[in-house]
Amino acid sequence: MRSYDHPLRTVLHEEVHARPPVALWPRDRILNQAFMLSGTDRQKQMDWVNSLSAQSKQAIDPNHGQTFRIIELKPAPHRVIIKWELHGEFSSISAIVQQAELINDAPMLTREKIEADVNQLLASLNVPPIHEAGGLRISAIDIAFEDRPLFSGATEVSNLFPGSTILGSTILSTQKAQIWTDLQVNEDGYISYLVPHVGMGSRQAGRVARRITEVEIYRMASMLAFPVAKSLSGPLRNAEAELSELSKQISMARGQDDSSHHQDGEFLERISALASKIEEWISEHGLRFTAAEAYSQLVEKNLTELNETSLPGVQTLSEFMDRRFAPAMSTCSWTQRRLRELSDRISRTTQILRTRIEYVNESQTQELLASMDRRAKLQLRLQETVEGLSVLVLTYYAVSLIIYMAKGVKELGFMVPAELIGGASAPIIAYGIYALNKLRKRRFSKR
Repeated sequence: MRSYDHPLRTVLHEEVHARPPVALWPRDRILNQAFMLSGTDRQKQMDWVNSLSAQSKQAIDPNHGQTFRIIELKPAPHRVIIKWELHGEFSSISAIVQQAELINDAPMLTREKIEADVNQLLASLNVPPIHEAGGLRISAIDIAFEDRPLFSGATEVSNLFPGSTILGSTILSTQKAQIWTDLQVNEDGYISYLVPHVGMGSRQAGRVARRITEVEIYRMASMLAFPVAKSLSGPLRNAEAELSELSKQISMARGQDDSSHHQDGEFLERISALASKIEEWISEHGLRFTAAEAYSQLVEKNLTELNETSLPGVQTLSEFMDRRFAPAMSTCSWTQRRLRELSDRISRTTQILRTRIEYVNESQTQELLASMDRRAKLQLRLQETVEGLSVLVLTYYAVSLIIYMAKGVKELGFMVPAELIGGASAPIIAYGIYALNKLRKRRFSKR
């Protein structure tokens, strides 16, 4: 790396090399198990794989060692390999062993010995068996690769699978391999797969194994949302009916008079409780539905990459998934959509109700302002009336004062007609007082 390289260049580049498929031999057999992990289980499994790496004295890849490891328990020609992968909420552990002979009976009959041999190798390294590594098992599949002629029909492999329905197809563009399964969980919890092939490359076989295991793991991980979707069906239906009835009541209350406005608070309280319930469901189950959608897309992607070609009278794995798995995922998608749409409807209804409440409040405010305006006008008229009376009163007292002064002057010997002076001064005084009031009003209005 150069000094001018981006600090994340190595990490980002190495991501394309993360979790490479194991190059398989012609008769490799893979026992794959996936475990859902909690926080405690994740740490327990990390301790398990670290102990296995340490006891087997195998180096840990600095770039991918925390999420992917391939550990050889037994060397060739009878090699035994443990492949460990850590994903977001689950882990995958595969035991890869060599078969000496072709499978002639149900794979379950030989699987017990393979598991016992692998656990014995782990015990020799003081490491617990795979099922004690941590987590709850969500899937387990047994894939047997065999270099043998391809089968012409389901009857030739019917003795290998106890299930009533056998799925099979020719896979890959070269059509040099087949995939057979009954997709039934056996007594030991495994689903058996048989992959006969003629000259399939080791890396190509590894990619086929990865696609098959990912189909099963992601199928089961996505199906975790299905019980949730079924459990929400009834409550969602009730919530939708409640919202519909509430919307109807709000619409009817809109045409009534102001005496019904006290109901708005009750409506708002009811719709808030309903919104809280829906948001609780979304918060609790939304991540599960989102994960199911992503997992189902990965299932479809891996089935497409298998490039199945149908055999006469035999249902392919892709066809089976389309008829059985896809409807379950449609139920989950529809439930998630119902939750989102119900949340949106509640938001719109709440907005309508709030708009109605705001409109009523504004109407009441306008009525209050109009009432205050009428009162102000009445007070203005009363004030003008009082001002008119005050002009008369002040004029009366001023004229009386002038007459009184004129009479005082008359007592001094001056012949002054007091009543005439009072009568003549009355209009002048009244106009003066009126002019002073006008001047005061004009100055007050300018402020």
